[in-house]
Amino acid sequence: MKLKLFNQKIKILIPLLFFLASVVAMAQSQKTITGTVLSADDNMPLPGASVIVKGTTNGVSTDFDGKFSISVANSATTLTISYIGFKTKDVAITSNTINVLLAVDASTLDEVVVVGYGTQRKSDLVNAVGTADLSKAVMTPTSDVTEMLRGRIAGLQVEVGGGTLRPGGSSEVIFRGRSSIEGNTSAIYVVDGIIREGGIEDINSDDIKSIEVLKDASAQAIYGSRGANGVILITTKRGTVGKVNVSYHGYVTTKNIERNFDVYSGQEFAQLRREALRADDANDAYPGETVAFTSVELNNIANNNFVDWEEELLRTGTINSQSISVAGGTELTKVYGSINYFKEDGIIPTSSYARKNLRLNVDQKINDKFSVNFDLNLLNDDIDRAAAVNVITFSPLGSAYNPDGSITQFPDGELGSATNPLWNLREQTNNEKGNDFVINVTPTWQITKNLQYQLKTNLTRKNSERGQYQSSLSSAGDADRGIARIDNQLRESYLIENILTYDKEFNADHKFDLTLVQSSQEDKFSRTFTQATGFPNESLGYNGITNAIGLVSVERDQTSQRNASFMGRARYNLMDRYLFSATYRADGASVNASGNKWAHNPAASFAWKIHNESFLEDVDAIQELKFRASYGSLVNGLKQAYTSLFTAEGQNYIFDGETASGYSPSVVLPNLDLKYEKITTLNLGLDYALFNRFLTGSIEYYDSRTTNLLLRRPVPSITGYQYTFFNAGELQNSGIELSLTANLINTDDFKWSVTTNWSNNKNELIELYNDGDGNPVLEDNAYNYYVGQPSRVIRHYQFDGIYQEGDDFANAPQANPDSAIPQPNLRSGDIRVKDVNNDGKITQEDIVYTDPNPDWFGSLSSTVSYKGFDLLVDFYAVEGATRVNPFLTDFNNGGTLQSRVNGVKVPYYTPENPSTTYPRPSYTSPPQFLNSLGVKDASYIRLRTLSLGYTLPQSVFTKLSIEEIKFYVTATNLWTKTDYIGYSPEVNIRNTFSSADTGYPDARSLTFGVKVNL
Repeated sequence: MKLKLFNQKIKILIPLLFFLASVVAMAQSQKTITGTVLSADDNMPLPGASVIVKGTTNGVSTDFDGKFSISVANSATTLTISYIGFKTKDVAITSNTINVLLAVDASTLDEVVVVGYGTQRKSDLVNAVGTADLSKAVMTPTSDVTEMLRGRIAGLQVEVGGGTLRPGGSSEVIFRGRSSIEGNTSAIYVVDGIIREGGIEDINSDDIKSIEVLKDASAQAIYGSRGANGVILITTKRGTVGKVNVSYHGYVTTKNIERNFDVYSGQEFAQLRREALRADDANDAYPGETVAFTSVELNNIANNNFVDWEEELLRTGTINSQSISVAGGTELTKVYGSINYFKEDGIIPTSSYARKNLRLNVDQKINDKFSVNFDLNLLNDDIDRAAAVNVITFSPLGSAYNPDGSITQFPDGELGSATNPLWNLREQTNNEKGNDFVINVTPTWQITKNLQYQLKTNLTRKNSERGQYQSSLSSAGDADRGIARIDNQLRESYLIENILTYDKEFNADHKFDLTLVQSSQEDKFSRTFTQATGFPNESLGYNGITNAIGLVSVERDQTSQRNASFMGRARYNLMDRYLFSATYRADGASVNASGNKWAHNPAASFAWKIHNESFLEDVDAIQELKFRASYGSLVNGLKQAYTSLFTAEGQNYIFDGETASGYSPSVVLPNLDLKYEKITTLNLGLDYALFNRFLTGSIEYYDSRTTNLLLRRPVPSITGYQYTFFNAGELQNSGIELSLTANLINTDDFKWSVTTNWSNNKNELIELYNDGDGNPVLEDNAYNYYVGQPSRVIRHYQFDGIYQEGDDFANAPQANPDSAIPQPNLRSGDIRVKDVNNDGKITQEDIVYTDPNPDWFGSLSSTVSYKGFDLLVDFYAVEGATRVNPFLTDFNNGGTLQSRVNGVKVPYYTPENPSTTYPRPSYTSPPQFLNSLGVKDASYIRLRTLSLGYTLPQSVFTKLSIEEIKFYVTATNLWTKTDYIGYSPEVNIRNTFSSADTGYPDARSLTFGVKVNL
């Protein structure tokens, strides 16, 4: 028994001895390192700093006093110290006690931003200036830089209107609502200090270094009347001193249609036709099949042989983009050059866009006093526009092809009926070729240490030729034996600016700078439009326009606008706590009436760096707290020239049997007293950085008033004019903008940040004008001006359901003969509108107003990186927006339920299935009050970007002299939640029979790309 117990003790003791020996050995092979982490800026402790043994996961965090203690192996040689807002530092382990000073990261506190006519430290900004995160923006595979800005900056809306989503299309940027009704509403683009006329389609996104936006009046005042609706500052990349850097970025994208609806299938559309004809029958009886359908349609119905037009007409779109750039230089000469090829084939056949870019930026230092910058950007593009095709409206009952496989002209078999869209695609061409040439030359003279003179010059020349041909076999050119159109346009811009800058730091408490600018710019536009009909030989298309034997017409337009400006801006920094800025710009414009050529743009702003005050000296939770206030008045003008001059248009007429030429007045009656409208804005802002820059962001409030509004009013036709422009009234825009970034984790291997912005805007017409008796006018139905309502308000009767069997039709307000549009034959299945004022009839007083603008919009994005992997998840949301949906209201989109064309599938009313949401079909006429049904909520939330990237470890390619290789995959518009029926809640589909470039359908895309830096 004792021997057994002794053996058990030995079994326990031996493992215990081995364990103690290993602990002792481990203790002998490790050591403890203690130390303190301080800020190199003010020697203040940094609590929560990360201390990690380099190359391992062994790490600790500093305590409240910045102290740390960590056990490390004797073989450990280096500690990595990191802290949000400071530069990460590797420290050699040379003793058991280490004190570390971390330098402030200039990229967070002293980041330099472009503010127009110079730069400024971000911490010294006194105005509302937003900066786009380019790493997220460039994830969008598009040729349109503007579209990349969606959701990146609070207060910025990207309007996708006519032609935006087509290959080569461009968007419109609206800042803080529309501050004008008839005047300019779009932001301007300033690229490398040059104001651009039109868009920025010629810029390759890989060439962009930074994008800033000026949002308040004080920031915009430096550009005066040109910048009254917001300024987008784009700075392109330049060469650097040192090693020559070669970069490559290539990606391919596939795009597919995105929709949230179904169209009627063949049998469903056939039943819709029967129901529509039945509703028009006095006995409520179905029509005979031979009455409702053609022989071709009957045969297809019997054999279930239907056409899926979406499958026939749409394709997978593709994008191929390839960019190469070279940057380098010496102390005297720095060069950046790039080439880019971009090709997109759209989801609608015959739609494509190809672009070739060349950029060359050269910085040449001549001596210590003189230098010159030379920028050149060349663009060649080729656009093929889609023919007028709406894939959802063509009847599925016809046949797309003849028995021999050729395209049939009339799918339903009846001569002169709707033409096969495949036939029209084959018989139409519509393409445009353009060339852009932009050159900037900017010499600089450093007169003294504090005084600098700069001459900025620019020449921009853009020309394009658009050709269209619709053959005699197409539906549009049939009657004219072919139609050819050639549209030649030329845009030229010349700019000269003299800039004098004085920048003086008197001591640590007093800094002052002054900028003076004299600017002259001329913008010219010319257009020659030729149209001809009748072509016996159609093989040349529009190139054979000289051989036309029908009507030939030529239009020539030419405009010129000249602007002259003087600007002064003074900024003063007192004790790095109180910041002041004052700006004044005088603008003269040739488009204004005589006596009103010049206008004035004053603005001022103030900022208080509260965090630098003594009473916050010991508050460790606040790293930055800055209050800003600005106030300014900027002027805004019309987009079109010559509205203050008497102009005439050429007119041909027949006199005494012969053709004669004369002139008639233009449609606009000139106003010799026309002035600028004035936009006055108050902006209050608060910038903050809290908890060791764990949270950073800003809050903005603005109130903008536009007075002396540019408005239109009709004039009697006896004058020969249609309308005139004049000044009257007041419009208000006000709103709040929030931006927030949370740096949740920031270590060497793992980083996680979340960024969000939120904006709202209230737009309201405060005042119009007085009538002849001095009474205020509250509404103008001719041009939809309504006091108390926003601009572009939707004015409509309010949908109130569908009449059902058993309702009191005789006493319904719509049946009242005193109604504006009485319906004496009201019946079940008709649309009911609301009697808002309960007076028993439907009149103008029952019309309601709906604001189309969103209640708010914003984005939420999360960026995670772990070692070589990085993940971006980006959501964008719009709440409270309203649109009139043409899918539900317009005949050309099948919205009238007449069964002449196909459309969106809806649960329409029938006696057997009484719907409460959609009316009964009718073949002969659309339902009364259908527009009330089409006013729909267009709110949505979208997973706009989901991107995963991987950067190869440098050890893989160190011997190849490659700095970085990154692969990524990006999904765009991956998921959308909305109740709005359509291809996209952002844009309505094009009109079936319209040749306008509107409503190109949105798409979901998948991108594969690679970036290489040598």
